Amino acid sequence: MKNLILILFSLTLLPNFNIAFAEEIPDLYAKVQSNGVYFYSMPSQTSALFEIPSSYFVKVESAIDDFYRATYKDQTGYVKKDDVTLMKGVPTKPFAQSNFKVFTPYSLFEYPNTSSNAIASISTQTNLTYYGTKIGEQVSSTNNVWYFCSAIIDGKSKFGYVFSGITDYLSPIETNTESFERVSEQIFEPKAEEFSNLTTGTKVILIVSIALPSVLILYFLIKPNRITLQPKSKNEKRNRDYFEFDETKL
Repeated sequence: MKNLILILFSLTLLPNFNIAFAEEIPDLYAKVQSNGVYFYSMPSQTSALFEIPSSYFVKVESAIDDFYRATYKDQTGYVKKDDVTLMKGVPTKPFAQSNFKVFTPYSLFEYPNTSSNAIASISTQTNLTYYGTKIGEQVSSTNNVWYFCSAIIDGKSKFGYVFSGITDYLSPIETNTESFERVSEQIFEPKAEEFSNLTTGTKVILIVSIALPSVLILYFLIKPNRITLQPKSKNEKRNRDYFEFDETKL
């Protein structure tokens, strides 16, 4: 009975609970406002793919330790939280747009050096889409800048690096002046809602889900044990039917 009273009392306190719900996050972008901000393939500074052009954006999906999981164009990766600014707004041109070609046949390399795996061969007619830059092998005496880019090869998108020194023309990247209200990282935290603000159906589900386990436990604790009557043995039955009489009375 004492346990039952405690359970019923706890149920009366449910309307005062704050219940956390994961808030649906709309399209969220973070702006790159300085040079030297890298896009990483993993949440680690040793996995830099390329430097993102300053003044542009990444689309943020979630927060992981010191990084945001994000998208830049069609690449999914990570950016450091301290390198970007979360903003409440959707930019019209979030990513830098620039294309180029090479002036001599070349290769699309897996890493920014000529000793790495050649992903594909590219001709002077191959259109290359620019993503960002990365310092790599010094191919010429004064140049060690490589471009991370994509190319359509045999109908498929290929991604890799091209040495900047053999590029024919890289269209200029304009500064993106779009800016929005800043957003705190707390947007990724669950949103607390008062129990009283929930719909009736949600309240019922919550009450039942919380109360049912306690009621079941209480039932199994206080339910009466079944008493099983075992049938009596034949000897017991015989002893019951047996009696003695006084022969002197005959």
